[in-house]
Amino acid sequence: MESDTGRSSRFVMNSDWKLVLLPEEYAICRLPAGSAVPPQVWGSPLASVTRSAGETSIVCEAGIAVPEARCEKAWRALRVAGTLDFALVGVLARLTRFLADAGVSVFALSTYDTDYLLIPEASLRRARSALRKAGYVFEGDAPRPEASPAQDLRTRIRRKELAVYDEEWITAFLRRSEYGTLALCDAGEPFAVTRNFVYDAERHAVYLHGARQGRTFSLVRGGAAATFNASRSGRLLPAQAASKVDSEYAGVVLFGKISLVEDTQEAERALRLLLGKYFPHLRYGEDYTGITPYDLKITAVLRLDIEDWSGKEKRGAEEHPGAFSFGERV
Repeated sequence: MESDTGRSSRFVMNSDWKLVLLPEEYAICRLPAGSAVPPQVWGSPLASVTRSAGETSIVCEAGIAVPEARCEKAWRALRVAGTLDFALVGVLARLTRFLADAGVSVFALSTYDTDYLLIPEASLRRARSALRKAGYVFEGDAPRPEASPAQDLRTRIRRKELAVYDEEWITAFLRRSEYGTLALCDAGEPFAVTRNFVYDAERHAVYLHGARQGRTFSLVRGGAAATFNASRSGRLLPAQAASKVDSEYAGVVLFGKISLVEDTQEAERALRLLLGKYFPHLRYGEDYTGITPYDLKITAVLRLDIEDWSGKEKRGAEEHPGAFSFGERV
């Protein structure tokens, strides 16, 4: 353990709690009540034995033999880094809430200094994504860049438990989204238009296309501040009180500058990315003709260079009573 002085009051809870993923695979084993603990168990990097009137439960590294035990293997262990004050409340409750919302089962352990969560190996990626969304940082993660006050204000999510800042989650969401809404300002008046789009990780930008005329084209020609939102709806969640009726949803908001792509090679590449996203089953230049100079002449390709982004997701319990999709009732 990291300390022999007990749970220190110096630990401060904040949105950047660090979690450590232990490298070993673990097993959770059951022996009959009163069974002796095999001595090899104590050679495990993390070992726990719990005796009750009805059983003896053992947690140890999966490669350690526990004779005559019923064992569930393929578990991974997360440790809350640092030393936790005994006066702190809700540490495990907060962790398990986010994992429950993501549909991840857990086996929890607590020691004098800190807390551990055992997670099925098959659910590990989903668990890490859910916890990063909740603001947790894993040991070894790249440090988060410091945001200016203005940047922090425009990406801050009021309900922190729904906020998503995990880059992997956001980029995956953008790739799966069918369309989004581009918002611009026209002489002090808001203007929004819905468009197909493609996210380009190499440029950290979103490409859109349209006609070389009209309001959108006139607003972006010289470069303009813009926001872009992609979202999707989930199930509707009935409740006994009107104020408790809810719905599932997820979305990403991008902030940046949008401009017309003047370079023909970049414009052609962007259009091919768009074609590849929406028609992945068709072969460029075989199932349809390739992009021509005339196509580039009449098509406006727009690039939103992303400066900031944030996501938000609300999920109900899998077994929420009466949950349904909009199209099922309307």
